Amino acid sequence: MTNLQSTTTLAAVPAPALPPKPKKRKLKCIVIGPNGGGVRKTKSALAIGSIAAAAGQVVIYVCADRGIGSLSASLKEGGPNRVEHLPDEETGNYADTLIALAGDADADVIIIDLGANEMLNSKSRRTVRAALRQMKALGHDTFAVLSLVPGKVGLDDDAVNFARQMSKEAQVVLAFHGQDEGGDLSKFDELKDDYPSIAVSTDQLGILEMITRAGVTPFDWCAAPAPGFELAAAWVAHNLMQLAQQPAMIELARGDLAVPVLSSLAQDHPVPFYRGRNNKWQVTNECLTADAREITTQRALMRLASDADDASVAIAARAFIAAASEAKAAHRAAKLAV
Repeated sequence: MTNLQSTTTLAAVPAPALPPKPKKRKLKCIVIGPNGGGVRKTKSALAIGSIAAAAGQVVIYVCADRGIGSLSASLKEGGPNRVEHLPDEETGNYADTLIALAGDADADVIIIDLGANEMLNSKSRRTVRAALRQMKALGHDTFAVLSLVPGKVGLDDDAVNFARQMSKEAQVVLAFHGQDEGGDLSKFDELKDDYPSIAVSTDQLGILEMITRAGVTPFDWCAAPAPGFELAAAWVAHNLMQLAQQPAMIELARGDLAVPVLSSLAQDHPVPFYRGRNNKWQVTNECLTADAREITTQRALMRLASDADDASVAIAARAFIAAASEAKAAHRAAKLAV
């Protein structure tokens, strides 16, 4: 008698539950140009990186220029921000290096600052463009930001050439500096018609010097300012918040996510009055507070109509004189203390 054994068909066996595939990280690679020095490429890189960091993203900075004023000179080695150098030798697979760096640092954004005249170097140009091409093919977002300033001879031609070169590999965005100081940027009107743009506020030199000496980004500094400079830090946060709200910055660095963070840091920002403050002591809390009071009383005096009574004019004038004296005293004390 045959011993019949029960059998189970393959279809009845449940398939093993496989672990979900890890989600592929989508990176943003942002190259800052164009040719030439003195167009605030490093400032553009640090401003965009600041917005990305305030939005909770991890940023890797790549410096193509080891000179004074370069990105690697602005951010301290071993500080809170990771800085790499563009390879000296031409390489056709630099995208692999960037993606590996991002994976190692759990980064979301890579910012490449080309440095002065770096795009005139054919090796660097080919390395960067090949990397952008490969990253775009892999589904990553690629951008080329043109840092533009008024009064730079030949910059309009450089910008047009750079935009033409990079538009196949990346989305082009214009970063304008100097508009808030009345700079004439009309020679870039043709580019404005073709590409989206952002307007970057001008930093006062006294504040910029402190940020540079600290070796951090503007966001790092306004999130943890030096003692006695909290109002200056709040103004930096306010400027960054205005930048983050611009549509092109929302696409570049998720500025919409950065706004609440920057708003909390800029809650008590001073009024925009300190034009030309070039020294550290001029932007201490005491000086900024005293200057604000002086300007407020001056405006009150100037607003009085010609038919105002003598008593109100005298009161406003006394308040202005007292506030102006207080401001001068605050500046003298700060200059001695700092």
